[in-house]
Amino acid sequence: MKKRILFLNLTCGSLRVITKTTVRSPIVFLWVISVAALSGCGGSQQTVTPLTITPASLPNGTLGLPYNQAIQVSGGVAPFNWTAVGDLPHNLQFAPSAGNTVTISGTPDAPAQAYTFSIEVTDSVKQSATQSYTVSILAEPNTLSFTPAAGLSFGPQLVGTASTTQAATLTNSGSSPIVINSVTTGGDFSQNSTCGSSLAAGAKCYITVTFTASQTGPRSASITVTDDTTSSPHLLALSGIGVTSGANATLSPTSLNFSSKSVGTASSPLSVTLSNYGTATLNIESIAAAADFGETNSCGASLASGASCPINVTFTPGATGSVTGTLSVTDNAFGSPQTVSLSGTCVGCIPQGGACFGPGPNNCCPAPRGHHSFCSDPTGWGTCQED
Repeated sequence: MKKRILFLNLTCGSLRVITKTTVRSPIVFLWVISVAALSGCGGSQQTVTPLTITPASLPNGTLGLPYNQAIQVSGGVAPFNWTAVGDLPHNLQFAPSAGNTVTISGTPDAPAQAYTFSIEVTDSVKQSATQSYTVSILAEPNTLSFTPAAGLSFGPQLVGTASTTQAATLTNSGSSPIVINSVTTGGDFSQNSTCGSSLAAGAKCYITVTFTASQTGPRSASITVTDDTTSSPHLLALSGIGVTSGANATLSPTSLNFSSKSVGTASSPLSVTLSNYGTATLNIESIAAAADFGETNSCGASLASGASCPINVTFTPGATGSVTGTLSVTDNAFGSPQTVSLSGTCVGCIPQGGACFGPGPNNCCPAPRGHHSFCSDPTGWGTCQED
């Protein structure tokens, strides 16, 4: 007889069968044992990470040039099921897979503006995610240009009044027409355009701009042309200055805050700009800084319309604690004197031999134990001494 002995080794999630055979008879006894797979075994359940599709956006393509962009999913449990919802630009294909990466590829053969579609993915535990994309296929090459390339600069303009117009030229130097989707300006600038919805090969169109200042000071914006070229949108800078009738004095910024300094130690200068956004010359009578603040300037006695000059302010504290002051400009403009708020903090004390700063608290550094510190002049001046 042949006897088969089976030894079962059961472990978490597995079954091992070990056999040992001895020959006793020609008869073979076969034992069939069915064992259910073990699972769980008291262990914790695995956490499944949510699905995330990247990138969040795709680049635009170029007419006639190969396009190949990968889209990936992180998290979840493979395999994955990918789907494209909506139309892709012509001649681009979506290549699904069971892995965590798919591609959109091909060579676009027609211009396209703002094709919107979504990519959806579902994993093996029925989690899903969706990412929306917008892709344009732009013409090649970029053949649009502005003249003047530096932009349009308007002179000083009375607030609320319109300037004379200035013109910019848009030229298509290519051999095929360009689709013009929009021509816009913003801020204090308005425009009229002859460009229409397309610009033929070798053609030009004109954009006239008017500046109407809404407030005093520098104003800026741009002409924006949206089209089907690779460099869309095309921008041209616009600038102007709003002014008031008569002289004007504008200080910027209107406050300065200095970092902490020790008694008697001068700060680095901070700058204030004085500008004349008026139609008349600004006559300057005085520029002065109060309290523990000082100033230097190159403004002179007058400032022409549209001109500006710097005023440098320093902080040299004479006593510990918070210090406030004012920079004042006295002139012939409305609202004189114009002011800037100044503030700083003084920390520390005056060392022995350092200059005292007159009547008030004694800010001399403490003397060694058993001694006293004081100003050499009883009125608070002199130098810090110790007995």
